[in-house]
Amino acid sequence: MKVAAIQLCSTTDLFANLEATSDALCRAAEQGAELAVLPENFACYAGDYRALAEQQGQSLPQWVAERTRELGLWVVAGTLPMLERPDGQAVPAPRVRAASLLFAPDGSLSARYDKLHLFDAQVDDSQGRYCESDVFEPGDRVCVAEAGPVKLGMAVCYDLRFPALAGLLRDRGANLLVYPSAFTAVTGAAHWELLLRARAVETGCYVLGAGQCGQHDERRRSHGHSMLVDPWGRVVRSLGGEPGVLVEEIDIARLEEIRHRLPVHKHQRLVTGLAHDISEC
Repeated sequence: MKVAAIQLCSTTDLFANLEATSDALCRAAEQGAELAVLPENFACYAGDYRALAEQQGQSLPQWVAERTRELGLWVVAGTLPMLERPDGQAVPAPRVRAASLLFAPDGSLSARYDKLHLFDAQVDDSQGRYCESDVFEPGDRVCVAEAGPVKLGMAVCYDLRFPALAGLLRDRGANLLVYPSAFTAVTGAAHWELLLRARAVETGCYVLGAGQCGQHDERRRSHGHSMLVDPWGRVVRSLGGEPGVLVEEIDIARLEEIRHRLPVHKHQRLVTGLAHDISEC
C-alpha cells in the first residue's frame, strides 16, 4: 500500500489552507497514494478553534469527504475542531475536541479519534508558553481502524511522546501508526525523528508523521520533516522544512518478518496500564 504524508504551512486563512490541502491531496493521488494523512490543524492553525467549529463545524468534514470521494483515497483529516464528543454530548465552551477523522474512499466517515494528550509546556521560542488544555478538551478513547490492507493506529502530535499509547494501539492490532502533527521548530529539531523511530522499534509498526512546517505567524514556527519510518526504525523517506508531499510504499510482509524474528511484544513482562476511563472507539 502506498501512503502519503501531506506537509503544510497552515495559517488562519481557512480558504488558502483548504486550497493548499486540495492541491496536495491531488498530488498524492497522482503519485499512486491510497492513504493520505493531513497534518494537525490543517484547516486553520493558531486561530479561534471554537469560532471555527461554530461557523464551519459541519462543512469542513463534508469538504474532506468530497475530496476523498473525488480522489478515491483513504484520508486521515489531521485534526478538526469539534463541538461535540463522540457520544453526541456538547463540549463546554470555550473548549473543543481536536478530532482526527478517517474518511473512506467513498467519502464515508470510518473512524474518529480525539487527541488524548494535550501540549501544556514551556518552549524556548517566540511563543514560549503552550497550553492546549485552555482550548481543547482531551479525548478518552483509543482508536484502531481498518483502512484497506492496513490497521491504522490513530494518534496526534503530543501523543507521540507516550509509548504506552503506541503499545496499546499495537496490542489492538495496529500495523501503521499515524501522527498528524504540528511540532514546534525547537522540540521538533530535538525530538521528532528520535520519537518516530523509537515508536516504530518498540511496536514493530510502520510510523508515519505528517507535520506542519514553516512560519505560521510572528510567534509560531513548526518543524516539518514529515517522514515514514519502517518497523526496524529505518527512515524510509523524509521531507524538509517546506510544504510538500511524501509518498512511499509500506510492506506488510516485511513488517511481519521483523515481528516474527524479534517478537518484543511477546516478551513484555512489565505492563503499564492506562487510566481506567480510556476505552476503545
